[in-house]
Amino acid sequence: MTEKNRKHRKQQHLIKIVIILIISAGIVALFPKSARFDYTYQQGMPWLHETLTAPFDFPIHKTAEELKKEATEIERQHPPIFNQVEEVGQAQVSRFRDKVSKYAPGGALVDKLQEIFRKGIIQLPEELQRAELPVTITVARSDNFAREVGFDQLYTPKKAYAALVECINGMNLPRETRQELISLNLNDYLKPNLTYDRQKTRVALERRLKEINQTHGVVRRGETIIARNEWVSPEKFAVIESLKSEQTKTTGSTRARVFGSISQAILTLIAIASFSIFLYFSRKRLFYSNKDFVFLHCMFLLTVLAALSSRFLHINVLLVPVLFFPIIVNILFGSRAALFLLLGTSLLTAYLAPNSYMYIFMQLAGGIVSIYSLTHLQRRGQLFLAVTLVLTTYVLVYSAFTLISRGAFSVEDLLALASLTGNALLLCLAYPVLYLVEKLFGYTSEISLLEFSNPNHPLLRLLTKRAPGTFQHSLMVANLAEEAVYHIGGSPLLARTGAMYHDIGKTHAPIMFIENQAGGVNPHDSLDFDESARAIIDHVARGVELAHKHNLPEAIINFIRTHHGRSKAKYFYFSYKNKYPDREVDEAIFTYPGPDPSSKECAVVMMADAVEAASRTLEVKNEENIGKLVNDLINAQLQEGRFNSADITFKDIATVKRVYAEQLVNIYHARISYPKLESEQPRDEEDRHEINRP
Repeated sequence: MTEKNRKHRKQQHLIKIVIILIISAGIVALFPKSARFDYTYQQGMPWLHETLTAPFDFPIHKTAEELKKEATEIERQHPPIFNQVEEVGQAQVSRFRDKVSKYAPGGALVDKLQEIFRKGIIQLPEELQRAELPVTITVARSDNFAREVGFDQLYTPKKAYAALVECINGMNLPRETRQELISLNLNDYLKPNLTYDRQKTRVALERRLKEINQTHGVVRRGETIIARNEWVSPEKFAVIESLKSEQTKTTGSTRARVFGSISQAILTLIAIASFSIFLYFSRKRLFYSNKDFVFLHCMFLLTVLAALSSRFLHINVLLVPVLFFPIIVNILFGSRAALFLLLGTSLLTAYLAPNSYMYIFMQLAGGIVSIYSLTHLQRRGQLFLAVTLVLTTYVLVYSAFTLISRGAFSVEDLLALASLTGNALLLCLAYPVLYLVEKLFGYTSEISLLEFSNPNHPLLRLLTKRAPGTFQHSLMVANLAEEAVYHIGGSPLLARTGAMYHDIGKTHAPIMFIENQAGGVNPHDSLDFDESARAIIDHVARGVELAHKHNLPEAIINFIRTHHGRSKAKYFYFSYKNKYPDREVDEAIFTYPGPDPSSKECAVVMMADAVEAASRTLEVKNEENIGKLVNDLINAQLQEGRFNSADITFKDIATVKRVYAEQLVNIYHARISYPKLESEQPRDEEDRHEINRP
């Protein structure tokens, strides 16, 4: 490696380190700064850690269910508050006294009405009529004196009317007089003097709810909470949860916060660095591409931010589709990059989940299912199938953990399952988002490759029309390359699509290429060798220009640029040297512009292009000759350094040789001669041709 290359590599590594530090700082800044409770436990499971003792005195907090039940009971029994309006009773009694003053026993009736108003006439509002009323109510007087009164001691207008009638009937009066008193329309004097006070009732209820004791009992420092392997009973679970709450509800001292942030930074750096190291050793092309490196680490950041959003939005973390971005990476860059992204982000996001072990188990299981069910995504239905499998995995994992810990499902568990369903539905948005990512960042998914590999694409139709021989050659190269990539790993569809377009530049002057020549006409017969070389080499630049004009993605254009790499047009190069042995040869004239292939798929297409074209020139196409041809051509490319920039191994190249030899033997195989009777002879040349047809 030259000094210039070393300096460039150092700059590249420095850029990568800066990117990692920036992303790590962003994640740490958003992480919660409360202390962690570093124990994993489940109700109904054994305690797997050392014996836990209380590090300080702390109260045993009531569970949310206990507090809710207690609050519900208080709301049910809380007496509504009614104000006693004395003026109403005084006015009605005064009116009634004037009305009955002419009757001898009128004073007794007035006293009865005064007694009724003193106890109170109540008319329940509609909201209390629908509710289950407590046994008593609170009656507040204007002098701020309040008393609790049972409903049975109060009068309703109907009950007050019955009491007055009973009083009249109990008097020693003539019947006519009693009838006359009853006919005085007594209801007009029985106006309710107890009015419902919503404001006072609500304030009193809120005061009582605030007075609910949040704890029951205290654990003293040094007291054993739970022993190793002891069963986590509901009671023990409540005590452990109380300790966890006390430890995590405060951030502690400034020193503790600083050390906490440093610890989070270390964990974040380890997770991101692990992902980057994987790229360095397993996907160097992605590591050294600044665009790909930044994109993949942004996917890392967005995955973690998606999980953090549950804290900011106050939603269930199970609703957040953290597999969304690994699915995008899987479709664009393959399963290995997506798997390491999943591992790194799951380790960090599990920090935020209430049950870290269950959460990371769920995300890893669901992520692996999604990654390998979306390998070679070639139709929309695969995504929906993958989402269904992810949801099934989520539900099974959650249900298993729930039944282990509690033995039954609660309402909260049903809500959690609903959150998981929403999570899976949000993953379906990966398909339209994938389209936007392709357009914004210039990536190409296998769905797009399928569209470009359609023979009805305008460029392929142009190739079929103007250079049919080249089109047939491209089809052969595509078949060879696709089969080879299946065996060595990679994207077979990318190799096939790239091979379909690699010679698209030949449509500019198809007659210059032997596969399109007919009738023995060869324009190179009238050209010098350097001119012929320029015409042949020009198809690469013409192909790139045509590809840009038709908006082909960069992934396909790379095949056009690299299918000859920096090799020479050897036939014309050697012919020129032989014709002009005394001239100094300008090798640039006979050298393709390149560059050499940088990916496994491009390297495979380069090999396929060479062996397919050369195999047509073999006079005897048997297994031995084909095998030797394939071996010699690819070895020559290897010795020239054509594959130095590609992520392909010697083992891969050996596999490609074997696959190409087998494929070409199958293509050019000779048919078995059919036996015939000795008396049968070909009748003419047409019959002879039919018998000997390969």
